[in-house]
Amino acid sequence: MDEGTGVVIASNRGPVSFVKGPDGFSTTRGAGGLAGALDPVARQLGHDAVWISATTSDDDRDALHAGLCDGLERELGYAVYMLDIDKETYKKYYDTVSNRMLWFANHCLWDELGIDGFGEEEIAAWDAAYEQVNRRFAAAVSEVASPGGLVLFQDYHLYTAPGHLRSIRPDQVIFHFTHSSFCSVEGLDRLPKPLPKRVIEGMLGADLLGFHVAQWVHGFLDCAERIGARVDRARGRVDHGDRTTWVREYPIQVDAGFLRQRSRQVHATEWANRFLDRTRKGPLLVRADRSEPSKNIVRGFEAFGMLLDRRPDIAKDARFVACVYPSRQSMPEYQRYTRSIKEAVASVVARHPGSIELFMEDDFDRTLGALRVYDVLLVNPIMDGMNLVAKEGPIVNERDGLLVLSTGAGSFEEMGDASIQIEDPLDVTATAAALERALDMEADERSKRAEALRRSAQAREPAWWIDTQLADLEAIAAGDEPLTPPC
Repeated sequence: MDEGTGVVIASNRGPVSFVKGPDGFSTTRGAGGLAGALDPVARQLGHDAVWISATTSDDDRDALHAGLCDGLERELGYAVYMLDIDKETYKKYYDTVSNRMLWFANHCLWDELGIDGFGEEEIAAWDAAYEQVNRRFAAAVSEVASPGGLVLFQDYHLYTAPGHLRSIRPDQVIFHFTHSSFCSVEGLDRLPKPLPKRVIEGMLGADLLGFHVAQWVHGFLDCAERIGARVDRARGRVDHGDRTTWVREYPIQVDAGFLRQRSRQVHATEWANRFLDRTRKGPLLVRADRSEPSKNIVRGFEAFGMLLDRRPDIAKDARFVACVYPSRQSMPEYQRYTRSIKEAVASVVARHPGSIELFMEDDFDRTLGALRVYDVLLVNPIMDGMNLVAKEGPIVNERDGLLVLSTGAGSFEEMGDASIQIEDPLDVTATAAALERALDMEADERSKRAEALRRSAQAREPAWWIDTQLADLEAIAAGDEPLTPPC
C-alpha cells in the first residue's frame, strides 16, 4: 500500500466487480449509482485516490487471491483495494444487519413488513459481523490515507466506520454520505438497544455528514438529539463529547448527456418502438424499480387496477409497462414482496387482460426504451433516499410525459412542484386519483409540466454533487464552517 493517499473512498461495493468466465476474469461496473457518481472523481484524481471495498462474491474473492486487483489501477487510473471478507461474516454484515435491520430502520418499514423485533441471531450479528467489518474498513483506510487527506465513507453499510477511524486517526478529515433515506427516531428506535446510539455515535465520528435532501438531514438531527448530542439546526451542527460534526444535504444528480445518448442507441430504440406498437390507441404508464418494499410497487398496481375498474374509457386501451427487477432475494421479506408484486399484477390482469406487462429482469436498455415513450411515469415510494428514475425519466422522455410522484421520494424536493403529487403513498385511492388526473390533463398543461420537469432534472451537472462535498471538507480542514448553507 502507498505511504499516503489524498482521497480515500470506502464503500461496500467497489467501482467494479469481477466475473469469472471460461476464458478467465473480466470486470463489470459496480451496481447502483454510487459507482457512477464517484468513479469520475477517482479517475480525475488518479494516483492520488484509492477506493477500498469489500469482496462481495466468490468471483471477487477468487480474483483477489489471484492478484488481479493489482491490475485495476492500470484499467481505472486509480488503485482499488478489496477486503477479503469470508462469506459467513459478509452475509451477517450485509444481509442480517445492513439490509434487514438498518435498511428497514432508514425507511421506517417495520409496520409495513410486520417486524416486531429481533432475536439473538440478529443482535449477535451486529458485534460479530457488522462492527467487525466496519473496523476492518477503518483499519484499511488508516493504512493508506495521508494525515492531511480526505476520507469519504459511503452509505449505511459503514455507519460506525467513521467512529472507528477517529479512534485511530484523531485529526483525520472524515466524511460519511448516506445514500438512502433516514427515517428519524421512529425508524432507528425500533432497533434493539443500544444499537441506535451506536449508529449515531459512529456517524458522529465524521467531520461532515451528507444526505440527499433536507428531510433526511432533519431525521438524523432528531436522532442525534435523542442520544443527548447538542444540535444547532440553524447552523447544521452537532456537538457530542469534544467533537463537532456538520450535517448538510447534497442531492445527487444524473448525467443527462449519457442518458440521452444511451437511450437513443439501437437496443433502447427497439424497446421504445415495441412499447409504442402495443399502445397505439391509449396511454402508456411506466414504472422502473427494484422489487423493494420501500418502493411501494404493490400499491401502485392496485391503484392502476382501481382506476381501470371505474374508468372503462381508459381501461379499454391503457397499458402499464413495469420494469421491476429482483433485489436481495436471499432475504425472506424480499421473497414475499416479489410474490406480492406478481399477485397484484395477476389480480389486475384477470379483470383487465393485457393491461400490464411486467418485466422482472434487470435490463437498462429496456428501461430506457420505456422511459422514452411513457405518458405517465409512476414513482410512489413510501420512503426513498432520492429515486433517480424521477429525474432520468423526464430527461429521456419524448412524449411530454407526466410524473406522478409521492412525497416520500427524496426527489420530491426538486421535482415535486411540476409533478402530480401523492401526499400519502399508502393511500391507494389517492394514488389512483393522481394517475387519473395525469391521464386527463390537457395537452398544454402537460407540455408545460414536462418542460419544467426536464429543467429541474438537469439543473445541476453531475460533478456538482461531489465537488460541493470536497469543497466543504477542505473548508473544514482549514478550520472553517462548510461552504454549503445548512438546510
